[in-house]
This record gives sequence, C-alpha cells and structure tokens, in this order.
Amino acid sequence: MNEKQPQPSPGDQPEHEASREREPELNPRVWIGSLADYNNGALTGEWVDAAVDDEQLISEAQRIVANSEELGAEEYAIFDYDDFGDFRPEQYEQLTTVAKVARGIQEHGPVFATWAQLHDADPDMLDAFEDSYLGEYDSPEAWAREVLGDSDIEQRIETEFGDHLAPYIRIDYEAWARDAWLSDDVYVCHKDDGGCWIFRIM
Repeated sequence: MNEKQPQPSPGDQPEHEASREREPELNPRVWIGSLADYNNGALTGEWVDAAVDDEQLISEAQRIVANSEELGAEEYAIFDYDDFGDFRPEQYEQLTTVAKVARGIQEHGPVFATWAQLHDADPDMLDAFEDSYLGEYDSPEAWAREVLGDSDIEQRIETEFGDHLAPYIRIDYEAWARDAWLSDDVYVCHKDDGGCWIFRIM
C-alpha cells in the first residue's frame, strides 16, 4: 500500500513503554583543576559530582582553585570527565551547562547525553528534550508500526476494502519511517548496541 494513504502525523506519538533492556545508570562527574597550576606543569584538582545545582558545581571549582599554591590562581578548567555518555564537555565549558547536562543524564540516561551532544548543549534544546523524545525502539520500522497501529490503520483497510482486497494490501512501515526522517518530521539516532532513539524535530 502506498505510504501516503491517510495516516497520523509522525509527531502524533502514542504512549510508549520501552521494551528494551534498561540503560545503565550514569553518574556524571568531572575532574576540575586549577588552570594556573596546569600552565606551570602541575595538576591541582579533583573529581567532583557534576549532577548537582549550578551554584554547587561552581562553588566546588572555586574551592579547588583556592587550594592552589600558585600565586594569583583564579581560573579553573575541566581536564577529564566520566559517565557523560555521548556528551563531551569541553575544557572551558560553562559549569552551568555541564551541571544541566549532567542532571539530565542522571534523570533520563544515555539518551539525554546524545541529545545534548547533538545540539551542542544549547539550553533551549536541553529544555525541549521531554517534548522531543518519542522513545526507544528496536528499529524505525517498529516505531512506525506503533504509531500507525495506534490509529487502527489495518482495521480501517479491512473495513474499506473488504475481505477480497484487504489481504493483498501491505503497509510499507519501513518506507513510512524513512519518509518521516527525510522530511524532517523526526530524527532517528541509531545506538551502537542496537535499537534506536526517535526524536520529534521541534
């Protein structure tokens, strides 16, 4: 059957229960160090939890710099990070951004890290995550089957065409999902370990 038959919009997402295995819990942290020490060949710093309030992370960075033995040490930088999934904090990333991404990762898991990296941690896009994320699926085709299945499209075909023609009509779910992607209705992010995350494009 032609995929252009009357169907719900790709953005009309039904309630989705994740069928895949639960993602591993991430606890993002960063290694913050004194920039003055680093520039003079020393490493003064420590690992700190990143999924905290903005003010708390900034306070931790200021405390680390205050412990420096370098005269006039004032600046800090991120020299390493852990459990941030696909997100890659830059050395001079704003700590407010790091904390916001880390909190999202701790709440939503690796999918939020991918979303943050995809949008360069833009604050507005981070806030839009819950409205954009449609779920995790085994494949784009599986997502299409759920979206179209919720509209009872196959039952409508049977009602419209009857027993004589309905058995010969097939919906190309794979093509429907591909068209939704190519037309910028959704974004499909394939996972390294199989399956995919589907996002509504805002």
